[in-house]
Amino acid sequence: MVEAVLFAWGHTLVIWAPDDEPREEARRLGSTTHAMLEALRKRGLKLGLVSNALDPPESLHRELADSGIAERIDYAVFAAEVGRRKPDAEIFERALGALGVSADAALFVGDRLDEDVRGAAELGMATVQALWFRADDHPDGVEADYQAFTQMDVLNVVRRLNGE
Repeated sequence: MVEAVLFAWGHTLVIWAPDDEPREEARRLGSTTHAMLEALRKRGLKLGLVSNALDPPESLHRELADSGIAERIDYAVFAAEVGRRKPDAEIFERALGALGVSADAALFVGDRLDEDVRGAAELGMATVQALWFRADDHPDGVEADYQAFTQMDVLNVVRRLNGE
């Protein structure tokens, strides 16, 4: 039974443009990000974000607030706050602890097979590879339990895991 869904940030909730674009144009919210998060919330799930971002935490949390993500999730943790990056277990464990769920009751959604999928799977989380932006095939990654071609496919995975 899934009690919580954790997300990677870049390319999963936000689409990142090339580095040479101005910062305000470099990131744009996925067109169904808010709808997906709201639909998951309505199901009573706890929602979290685990990111490898190393920018100052205040600016990262402000960006979440400005994008409307902060009000739709329960907890966000950044590598800048933990001193560890995915796939290190500590950053995932920080989010799980804050949400009060065990790894076997959590689903992790991320686009990267190494940092996101392998890191979450090693802790015992079910995993979804987010394919709506790109298909990662990192040689150190592991195959995800599920694949989502759109953000809304995550809802189908939750329904399946919860026996609906």
